[in-house]
Amino acid sequence: MQRPFLFAASILVCAPLAAHAQLRDTKVVTLDGAKNIVAAAEAEAKKNNWGMAFAVVDMSGGLILFHKGDGARASNGDFAVAKARTAARFQRPTKALDSLVASGRIQFLAADALPIEGGEPITVDGQVIGAVGVSGGTSAQDAQVARAGIAALRTKND
Repeated sequence: MQRPFLFAASILVCAPLAAHAQLRDTKVVTLDGAKNIVAAAEAEAKKNNWGMAFAVVDMSGGLILFHKGDGARASNGDFAVAKARTAARFQRPTKALDSLVASGRIQFLAADALPIEGGEPITVDGQVIGAVGVSGGTSAQDAQVARAGIAALRTKND
C-alpha cells in the first residue's frame, strides 16, 4: 500500500520541477527602455556632431524602436536596423562577424545578417534580450554610440 502512495507523491513533487525545467524567466526590453537607449545614444552622437540612425530590437530581431537623427542619410536607417537584428540573432557584437568575414569566413554573407561593426547585443543576467544598431559614422563610432545607449539602460535599471 505504501509503494503506490510514494510513487504518486514523487510524481506530484517532480511534476512542477519538470515544468519549470521547460521554462525560463527572461527580461524584455520595453518601449520605455528602448526610448532611454535611443536618447542616450543620440546624446552621444550629438556630442560628437555625428548624424546617425538608431534601432532597438528584441531578442529575435523584432523592431521595438527606430529613430533617424538629424543629419543621418536615408541608407543609415536600413543599416541600423540590420545591424541590430544581426547582433540579436547571432547574440554577439556585429564586429565579431565583421572580423570573421574579413578573415575569409564569407558564409556569413549568405545569412540574413549585416556583419559590419555597429550592432551591440543587450545582455542581462547572461541572456541576450535584444540589441542596438547604429549607423552614420565610422564602424567604430557606430559601436561607441550603441554601447553608450546600452550603458544608459543598465544605469537606469541598476
